[in-house]
Amino acid sequence: MDDKLLAATGPGRPVDPEKLERILDAVLDSFADGDMHFTIEGVARRADVSKGTIYRHFDNAEALLEAVLTRLHLNMVGHLPDTEACAGGLRQQLIILGMQLLGFLTSDQGVRIMRTVIAHGARQADHGELIYRDGPQAFVIRAAACLSKAHERGRIELQDPLLTADQLIGMWKGSLVTGLWMNGRAAPDEAEMRYRVESAVDLLLKGLSWKD
Repeated sequence: MDDKLLAATGPGRPVDPEKLERILDAVLDSFADGDMHFTIEGVARRADVSKGTIYRHFDNAEALLEAVLTRLHLNMVGHLPDTEACAGGLRQQLIILGMQLLGFLTSDQGVRIMRTVIAHGARQADHGELIYRDGPQAFVIRAAACLSKAHERGRIELQDPLLTADQLIGMWKGSLVTGLWMNGRAAPDEAEMRYRVESAVDLLLKGLSWKD
């Protein structure tokens, strides 16, 4: 169980990691089914736990939502190497970033969840800000930190880390992700994702005068 997820739970009895995972998975399943207006009762049924178990972990539904968004954030960026690794192995670390991002965004669950959270964020601005902060913005910041570390070591020329990271992520996603969200194309296989990620990284590094 990640420390960030444990920190997202409220005070009370000691956290049961297995039950906590089931609770969070139940909410994500609800998102994937197109419903962000989950209830504690509904989550309890999906997770096969009591309402009391949920309330021992979370004070209310809002706290549970924040923990689920933390989980989504960890799915994208939480288990990646430390940015120190970017100084000596920038290309490989950017490829890891890209593969993890596209792996989530193009998965069946990821596509269904993102459709739901985008629609929900448009209707409820405070949740939209939270989703953006812990999702797209957090990923840009992580990629920018990786680029900045390489720049500090003299490996690349870099003027605007955040903009450069955003442009790289844009190349990774292209029309692929939008096409999936619109049911306009089939999901890519591993080889297609890797080719997309690697070619974008190589194009970027060439423009940044990368010194291997």
